Amino acid sequence: MKFPRKIVKNSVDLYHNGLTLEITRKRASKIFNVVIKSASAIWYWCKRFASQTSKTVYDGLAPLLHADETKLKTHKKGMFLWLWAVKCPVTKKIVGWHLSEQRTLHDAKLLFWECRRRFPVTYWPKAIRTDGWPGYRRAIMEVFSHEVEHDKFLSFKDHSNNEIENFFRCKRRFPRFRNPESAKLYIAHWISEYNEKKSKILEMFIILRLNTIFLL
Repeated sequence: MKFPRKIVKNSVDLYHNGLTLEITRKRASKIFNVVIKSASAIWYWCKRFASQTSKTVYDGLAPLLHADETKLKTHKKGMFLWLWAVKCPVTKKIVGWHLSEQRTLHDAKLLFWECRRRFPVTYWPKAIRTDGWPGYRRAIMEVFSHEVEHDKFLSFKDHSNNEIENFFRCKRRFPRFRNPESAKLYIAHWISEYNEKKSKILEMFIILRLNTIFLL
């Protein structure tokens, strides 16, 4: 049985709000008055949703992007995951992200390859701003060659990476993850919802701006 997108999306929302797969199945079945026979269907929807959102291409990106990484807690004491992300200061969207168990040059390169895959064919950033971690410079050079400048901020007086650092405050609402796979599904859904909200805000701003121009 093929379920409508509304049921699939809301079931994924319920699961990522902290419910177990079985409770999500029962809750969604009751809300939408349908029979979802297996909890594994919810898990499949989460994986499919994450796969679909990873193919998104972003338009209207700024010439300068912001990149950074942060630690995420897990259920295992002393074990962390690293969330890497790149944010556009104009669209306010996360244009690429990566999850890893270590903080390595290879992971930084995977982050930038993920971003590059999402760039429109007519777009190329002029610079990417990061903190002082040396791996970023080499990763930018190897993924984008010398066409993209590495803008390393040294102090908050001259430059700031607050654009991406403020985004990472969202991790305060994240649960402690049991494994990397569940973390990837959760974050893929969370970032998709985050970007969707930013798109609506940007659309409202453009409409208001156009109305103001026409009234003048």
